Amino acid sequence: MATITPESNIVIVYKGTDEFSARILKTKLESFGIEVSFADDRDSSYNAFGYVYLRVLKENKERAEEIINSTNE
Repeated sequence: MATITPESNIVIVYKGTDEFSARILKTKLESFGIEVSFADDRDSSYNAFGYVYLRVLKENKERAEEIINSTNE
């Protein structure tokens, strides 16, 4: 499995404001063997402004989106 590094070809598959939901999705993607990077760009003082992101390697984008969409159905 490839390692996600800053130099890797990565894409965002989730952008939201709810860290709990993002972490659940991250765990689900990882259970399917997809390596996921979690990023939190929210304001550290309030956690009310900004977003959390899930990123995957570009080669896993389509499968990750399928999994995320099936979770939201």
